[in-house]
Amino acid sequence: MKIVDDTKLTPREKDIVLLIFRGKNKQEIADSLFLSVSTIKTNVEHVYQKFGVHNKVELVVYLVKNNVVEI
Repeated sequence: MKIVDDTKLTPREKDIVLLIFRGKNKQEIADSLFLSVSTIKTNVEHVYQKFGVHNKVELVVYLVKNNVVEI
């Protein structure tokens, strides 16, 4: 699985988006990337703003509808 349209995202945000897409929660993402949950929350908010969504479900729907993630 990879990000196809990555023009909006930083490399770290790409990692986080893929983990969200795989169903991971913020704690699991933080553990996986060796970051604090606070850092993950900040990055997730930036991702939401970039895609104009408000939660994980909206993000995943956007990613699928707009072919941002290649499965």
